[in-house]
Amino acid sequence: MTDDPSHVALAAILDSLTLMQGQLDGLAKSNARIEQSHAEILNRLDTIDAGQAGLTDLVPILETMLARMIDDRAIQRDGIERVAQVAAFAHAAAIGNGAPLPVDVADDPLLERFLVTQPADHVTPDRALITWRETVVGAGTAELVTILASQYQPSPTDTPETRVLRYRLAAITRAELMQRGADLPPVPSRTIAEDRSPDVRARRAGELAKLWRAGAGTALFAEAELAGAVDLFTSAQAGEEGQALRAKLAALHSQIGVAIEAGETIPRHGVERDLGGRAVDFDIEKLR
Repeated sequence: MTDDPSHVALAAILDSLTLMQGQLDGLAKSNARIEQSHAEILNRLDTIDAGQAGLTDLVPILETMLARMIDDRAIQRDGIERVAQVAAFAHAAAIGNGAPLPVDVADDPLLERFLVTQPADHVTPDRALITWRETVVGAGTAELVTILASQYQPSPTDTPETRVLRYRLAAITRAELMQRGADLPPVPSRTIAEDRSPDVRARRAGELAKLWRAGAGTALFAEAELAGAVDLFTSAQAGEEGQALRAKLAALHSQIGVAIEAGETIPRHGVERDLGGRAVDFDIEKLR
């Protein structure tokens, strides 16, 4: 068995497909049993005379079974669509098209193993990935080992988008460390934090705000949840140079820090901007 990252990732996809197919087969068998029981009950009702039928109230049971059948069929339909999506992307990857999985597919719990073992993306023109690919080259090995352990750690404030980005960044870090022959931290068994209580989320928001206020650096560019803030600030810096702009940028940096500490999500450029929830936006045109 080879340890090549692309083979490991492909094996993870195939394992996930097998698992999903097994679950769909289980649902199909369950539906078949329910439909058989339903038919048997209807046959028995046909043999009960009018006087006995009043004593046998099977309507609630039949309604429950029907609702379950409808739900299971919806789950089957969604599952089949997901299998088709993953299979299509696996086929595309096998013939050289390295397009990343859509967020809603990559974040599926059944694809957790793929998410944490995926190969590094060295081609996608995503600002966060480009910056991180450039940053890891000049970072120290010990620092990168610590950062990879942090990237592996599920965050209680992750959104699907930041969670998928987190493990794409981790894949780049892992590839760099493997190239250096470094000892890697263990791969996580979960990508979603179990404890997402308000206190835990508030503590995590404080950590992110502290990291943001520390300014540009390796740890900042390694953090998926701050990618939106970096996108915003990078766009704002594209304005004209001058003392007035620098003062406005400093104010913007401070405002972003306050928003992060309050648990707000700074949307990534062109990625999270259309999402609902607690996303907050800034009008950088006012800086011009």
